[in-house]
Amino acid sequence: MIPHQTRAASSGAVNDKLRRLSNLLKSHDKRCWDIGDLVAELIDQHRVSLGYLARQVGYSKARLSELHLTSRAFPPADRDEGNFYDALMARRIWTRLPRLGASLRSIRGSIIQMKGKRPRQIKAHFVALLLERDRSHAMATAANGDLLGGHGLIGRCHHADWRAVAPELPDGSVKLIIADPPFGGYGWQPAGGYISGRADTSGLRTDSDSNTEDDALLVTLPLFKMCLPKLAKGGCLLLFQPGAKPDRREVLNEAEQYGWDCLYGLTWLKNTRTPTDCSYPYVPSSERLLVFTRHGETLEWHERGQPRADVLEFDSMTLGATLSMDRGRQDYGSVHMFQKPHALCEFLVRKHTHPGELVFEPFGCSGSGVIAAGQLGRRWVYCESNDENFRWGSQRVQRYLIQSTASIA
Repeated sequence: MIPHQTRAASSGAVNDKLRRLSNLLKSHDKRCWDIGDLVAELIDQHRVSLGYLARQVGYSKARLSELHLTSRAFPPADRDEGNFYDALMARRIWTRLPRLGASLRSIRGSIIQMKGKRPRQIKAHFVALLLERDRSHAMATAANGDLLGGHGLIGRCHHADWRAVAPELPDGSVKLIIADPPFGGYGWQPAGGYISGRADTSGLRTDSDSNTEDDALLVTLPLFKMCLPKLAKGGCLLLFQPGAKPDRREVLNEAEQYGWDCLYGLTWLKNTRTPTDCSYPYVPSSERLLVFTRHGETLEWHERGQPRADVLEFDSMTLGATLSMDRGRQDYGSVHMFQKPHALCEFLVRKHTHPGELVFEPFGCSGSGVIAAGQLGRRWVYCESNDENFRWGSQRVQRYLIQSTASIA
């Protein structure tokens, strides 16, 4: 055991060091404010550029910028609460999540109450608040019937080829097109529909039109000509393509011909297991997602809290659904073999649209894209030409968006 005198001496030494640490932190905090004020004076009054200043003092340009902007955001009269880093984090949140609608002071007040939280945890807290705000807004607008947007095509499921519906959309109205067309090249059942790796036992839906390579291109390539006039400024077309295969030259050429830029080629990592069929040296465990914008336009980035990596990791629904069906926990035929997970669709809708903007899903199938859109307060249009997919998909849309006045055309 440690003698009482030793413990008392140790406790006294710790308390002394804690007092010294507290004083040093207070001094450091004041110096940060002083540095920020001085940088602000040099930039704002003496017109010294930030880059020149960073080179002269041998300090990070980004760090000096943070000090400068935080000092400007909180004048001396507003520096009594919290510390400098509380103010710095508040300014970051306020800048990166403007749709929170909160003041700098209120954000800082919330951060002060979160003592001991790491920056990542603080950011996650405010992102969660923003998501909840979006959901509340979506439910309110849905209850008021505002999602219909005053146009008969919007907020409806259309049993039609998308090429018959798209021309009726108002020009410049669509902010996001989520296109998951038939890929072509997969096995095809004599009665119609894809051949799944375990078609008889998986329980997955396999219905589809246009399975051959030529048929798939026939319904995909017109997207670039017909949808360009409908695209809103800053909008984009997200085009899914099969994994483990090169991007189709015909697709890229058609896009360029009609005035689109392919800005990004993303990879959706599905985290699926390797199929039992080992006759292929490589099997697709991912899909490509090409991001197209109108030529010369910048892709608008909507929700700053979303990840920016070009690899999107969202588990596929099919493996878990198959197991659930086998165990009687889920109805057979309740998931399509190419159905996109809700989390992926929600991510894409948040990333590329604001509430109230229009999402168009020309190859609707399960309706996952428009379900995510409607639940987040976006307007939507669903198209599906296949009879079985439309019957099933439109019922899903109605079930999940019952409050957004979904209807069938």
